Amino acid sequence: MVNIFTITSLSAFVFASATTLLLVQTVTAKPVQTKKQVNQARPLNSGVRIYPANNSLPVSRLITIEGAIKKSSNMQIAEAKLTTYEEFAAQTGMYKSSISTNRMVWIVTGFVQGELRMSKGRSVCTDNAKIVELIDAETGDSFGRSIYCPPNNQINFMP
Repeated sequence: MVNIFTITSLSAFVFASATTLLLVQTVTAKPVQTKKQVNQARPLNSGVRIYPANNSLPVSRLITIEGAIKKSSNMQIAEAKLTTYEEFAAQTGMYKSSISTNRMVWIVTGFVQGELRMSKGRSVCTDNAKIVELIDAETGDSFGRSIYCPPNNQINFMP
């Protein structure tokens, strides 16, 4: 009987010692410092370039009519007009929030004789397409272009 008691006592002592040692290590151990990643909210237009008002700049700081025409695609130029983005947007109804209404732009209008093809060889207009291109007057960046086809010259890609 004594033998069983001593084996049990010894087992309980070893268990208690091991538990105490683990508890002491757990309490005295320093927590591992990890850099916590914080997902910060990004503004919706963070990747979009903002074009502030520049209508107070001297004309010498803007690109010339020749520079605007050079930036335009290969077309027969009918008109090139320096104006504000507000005037362009009022005429077309196309507004971009990244462009100030007081930003100076070139509106370049021209025509392409014959078939007009886009980047992947798709034909858009069979003859005499009218192109209106909008170019930033300070940087020369293109803000986009519109293509207008005369009646019965449009190609519809929708099935």
